[in-house]
Amino acid sequence: MTPILSIIIATYNSDKKLSGVLKSLYKQNLDKKQYQIVIIDGGSTDTTLDIAKDNNCLIIHNPQIQPVYAKYLGFIKTNTKYIMYLDHDEVLEQTDSLKRKINLLVGKTKIVLGDGYKNPEGYGFINRYINEFGDPFSFFIYRLSKDYLFFVKDMKNQYSPISEDSESISFDFFNEKRLPIIELCAGGTLFDSLYVKKSFPETKKQPNLIPHFFYLMIKNGCTVAISKNNYIVHYSAENLEKYISKIIWRIKNNIFHTNSLGQAGFSGRQTYMEKSASLNKYLFIPYSLLIVPSLIDSIRLSISRKDMNYLCHSYLCFVTAVYICYFLMQKTVGVKPALRSYDEKTEVKET
Repeated sequence: MTPILSIIIATYNSDKKLSGVLKSLYKQNLDKKQYQIVIIDGGSTDTTLDIAKDNNCLIIHNPQIQPVYAKYLGFIKTNTKYIMYLDHDEVLEQTDSLKRKINLLVGKTKIVLGDGYKNPEGYGFINRYINEFGDPFSFFIYRLSKDYLFFVKDMKNQYSPISEDSESISFDFFNEKRLPIIELCAGGTLFDSLYVKKSFPETKKQPNLIPHFFYLMIKNGCTVAISKNNYIVHYSAENLEKYISKIIWRIKNNIFHTNSLGQAGFSGRQTYMEKSASLNKYLFIPYSLLIVPSLIDSIRLSISRKDMNYLCHSYLCFVTAVYICYFLMQKTVGVKPALRSYDEKTEVKET
């Protein structure tokens, strides 16, 4: 039997969590001949590749190190009908996750999402905040929680579903001016990859389009389904210091490297946003530096989540805004930092 699904995992020294991710995949009640696991590795020096080999994964070398390029390689080097991107620290909780998602891919529905992220037991607030909003800037622009307790509720508050039952809920974003932040390259999202390759041949030559498949597809008339009670447990486990470092990395890419990694982030997403929504980014600075607006959101989040740690949101906004201003000033005087890998340890060529 030829596999119909490729599960693509970008790795780089990922041995701490990879075994648990693979275990959750082999527990799936889908016929094992129907899917293959593809590891795209950026040069791991730990036991990542040993784990991949022991679990009979297909291994592809990623010379660019960066996870976006890894996911591009997975896209162009696999020819299964469906692709699902899973990060090396994302675990499928439900054993019928794959089967239920595949069953929803019918007709115009070419994209199936899970219903959000769940914070692992014993993991701290920063891990939960990452799972829910990604970063303060994304919270401000999109106001969309990815927490499994709030994701579907937030989607229904912002958009009108075209259908809903106990198993799933579907949306058509074709006429929507304000689009949600949805990336198909992580979080266990399953999509019709053959449809993408046929409808958008440019995706086979432009690595930084990978995070924007969602926007291409919905503007081509595709509808989106969310599989209910089908969430991802995300073991990011970042401490505050590492989290702020990653926020800084994202800011630098979106300010200085807009033709490469920045294009894969907000800089690229702006192309698919209406002008007024794109201009909203300029309000983030006063929202954060004036303290009161972000503090109001912090209090609201603390009450709705019953977790006073969300008061930290205002602090994270302030720090993010300060670094945005700092790097904008650097850009004004002609300073441009080198493009570096996600862990900041390796300088990377711009693609």
